[in-house]
Amino acid sequence: MKIPRILLFSFLILLILAAGIGLAADQNRYPEIPVNQSDTSTTVVQIEFPFINNTVQAEITLNLAPYYGATTEGVKVRPLIGCLPDRYYSEIAYDPAQDQMYAELFAVFNTYAVEHNLTGDEYVELLTTYVQNIPYKTSEAEIKFPIETVIQNWGDCDDKSILLAGLLAKKEYDAGIFAFEDDCHMAAGVKAGYQTEYENSGYSIIETTRYAYVGEVPELLHPGTDHGDYKFYRIGEGKGIYTASWQVSTILNVRDAAYAALEVLYQSLNSLSVTIATEKAMLETPEYASNATLRSDYDLHLDEYDEGIEAGNQIRSTLHMINSEPYNRAVVY
Repeated sequence: MKIPRILLFSFLILLILAAGIGLAADQNRYPEIPVNQSDTSTTVVQIEFPFINNTVQAEITLNLAPYYGATTEGVKVRPLIGCLPDRYYSEIAYDPAQDQMYAELFAVFNTYAVEHNLTGDEYVELLTTYVQNIPYKTSEAEIKFPIETVIQNWGDCDDKSILLAGLLAKKEYDAGIFAFEDDCHMAAGVKAGYQTEYENSGYSIIETTRYAYVGEVPELLHPGTDHGDYKFYRIGEGKGIYTASWQVSTILNVRDAAYAALEVLYQSLNSLSVTIATEKAMLETPEYASNATLRSDYDLHLDEYDEGIEAGNQIRSTLHMINSEPYNRAVVY
């Protein structure tokens, strides 16, 4: 019995469609950590970083099975088509195999917050400083699951930003990540006050590669440069907001003013040093050695120079505090 040609063509079309659907399903795969339930091995992770006027110190014990699963080749592969980036990053941050890791971290941070009576804003800064303190290393590898970053104790900008966004979202803060594809950079973000909002995004940047204030924009991404084009991907459904943006804005404005004042002061001191050198040379000559007016001017200029040096030292001291203690926002303010 011959199969009608129309039925044969229909059958072939169905096979092609089925293959296409299977390929699309594979391409729409999202990251998922495979876990070997029989693996009961553990590792101890040390936590130590400065915060406000103290040092946070603790150690946590993490199951290694999720870590080994996270490092399995291919589990984080990017889908070719049909991938929703916000879901992709959320799957990386939220994979349930990491629940034990998050629970251990929050046990440490929650206890510290209660013992030191931290505000909601300070809790954001606590999580931020923890992630910023993790050593930053550039890497060409694909983005890591947070459990990899925590156990390996290093990460690229995307690894550390995903970890911080996951921590914030897990604590019900409105958080996500800024992806700057043209700049090959990523930063975390949190809903905050308008004073530090980045480019009308509704969110403030949190740089994770170094110590920085919540809302402090890296120089590379300053508005008005050729950089800074971004996409923001929200992670989780948190509603919490960081409310200390007005203090951060004040601190950063003072810093800008201090740098500007130093520039003017240095120019004045350079000019004054030339004048002093000229007056000193003249006073060393017989013609002007006994000139009272020149001597008076010379002494006055020396006093002005010394006062300028002292003022410069005070400004530099202020700048040092601002630049070196972002984890101490309330005290710096």
